[in-house]
Amino acid sequence: MAAFADNTGDRQNFYVEKNYSLNDSTQASATLLKAPDMLYFYVENDWWNSKTEAQKNDISVALDKLGAEFNSKIYPKLTSTFGNEATPGVDKDRRITVLFYRTTNSVKGYVRNIDEYEKTVNPLSNQREMVYINADLITGSYIDEIMSHEFMHLITINQKELRIGTPEDTWLNEALSEYAVTYLGYNDKEDSYLNQRISAFLDKPYDSLTNWTGSQYDYGVVNAFINYLVDQYGLNILTDSLKSNKTGIQSLDEALAKNNHKETISDIFTDWTIASYVNDCTLGARYCYTDNNLKDLHIIPFGNFLPFSGESTLYLGQTLMNYSANWQKFSGGKGELKIDLSNPSGVNMTIFYVIKSATGETSIGTMKLTNQEGELVIPDMGQNVYSVTVIPSIHDDSISASDGKAYFYSITANTINNDGQSQNADTIKLPFSIDKPLSQMNREELLTVLLKVIIYLVVHGKTIF
Repeated sequence: MAAFADNTGDRQNFYVEKNYSLNDSTQASATLLKAPDMLYFYVENDWWNSKTEAQKNDISVALDKLGAEFNSKIYPKLTSTFGNEATPGVDKDRRITVLFYRTTNSVKGYVRNIDEYEKTVNPLSNQREMVYINADLITGSYIDEIMSHEFMHLITINQKELRIGTPEDTWLNEALSEYAVTYLGYNDKEDSYLNQRISAFLDKPYDSLTNWTGSQYDYGVVNAFINYLVDQYGLNILTDSLKSNKTGIQSLDEALAKNNHKETISDIFTDWTIASYVNDCTLGARYCYTDNNLKDLHIIPFGNFLPFSGESTLYLGQTLMNYSANWQKFSGGKGELKIDLSNPSGVNMTIFYVIKSATGETSIGTMKLTNQEGELVIPDMGQNVYSVTVIPSIHDDSISASDGKAYFYSITANTINNDGQSQNADTIKLPFSIDKPLSQMNREELLTVLLKVIIYLVVHGKTIF
């Protein structure tokens, strides 16, 4: 195929993804506005023509800034670390084409693997190294981050699919692009790209790491995990995974072994589920994020409040997908707490627990499963123990990492009064007075008491996560 070069003012019709386009379009007509060194900036004609002269001037300035940022920082730093995109590529042109056009609001940008092949292989190929970006984001706050993310996809496609012949698993492909933003230092501003991703992660932390659906929660969980992985094990785990003929979990495991780490991704995943809850380096180096931008990350567990008096039983039936976890916190009660977990599916499940003492200390342990049944007994609830958080996670490499099946498990919590007596306001030591015994309070009154206890602990510097 002969080499060619585009000239400013050239018009082109490009194939685009119908599912991502605002009007279900399969093509977009665009004009080359600028060609800054390594890039072609094409802008959709209808979108451009709808702008005022002042808006066009702002867009032009923003494109100049993006071109300068890409040429001076994004391109040299990413390629020197992770390797090159296909260059000069299928079009024999070293420049990368960026098409700004109208996409749906949920789509910031994307790439198409098929563009790397000639039309004889795929008639819908645009036959060039190409990135597609939502035109409305040109003058936004995150255009550098979006460009970095999408360009990293081009690098991954070349390193894995074109050179080795093995397309990368989608979740890891996206994780690499998410980490590119961190690597370039774009997360240091106050309202950062990272903050948006972590916010999505905290909204739904139990989302599967490896089962990719393209939701904001998928991006959130892969972002949190990949940042933790590099924090703990170094950037070589990512760069070496790009050289592996394996994909996904297996490629990362190979990179870990190559760098003399005995841990597997399965091991690291369980450590990450704990770190994302406690995030405290004093408990062990693997139980925290070292990135200063993530020092305040804490998953808020699902709360289960146990009655202060008498005996009670709480049953929870839940599901998890492969490479996902849940966080269930038990607080309240007095006396012995017995937690039973049943895993009838038989998939590989690990159960850690975190105990918070009444004085703020934290301890971490693991619940052993025998014939897929586990038991944990805590004798001092309401006295020496403030709360117990159980963290079950599934990470079974015998099934597909992208398996979308939900696996059932159950937790049963029993509280037992060791002295055989009902507790009341006289036997439970509260830091304030109450009007009537706890055993006579309704749900709303008990919640009010609990809130007062939490406020008391916070005011007096006690950790209650």
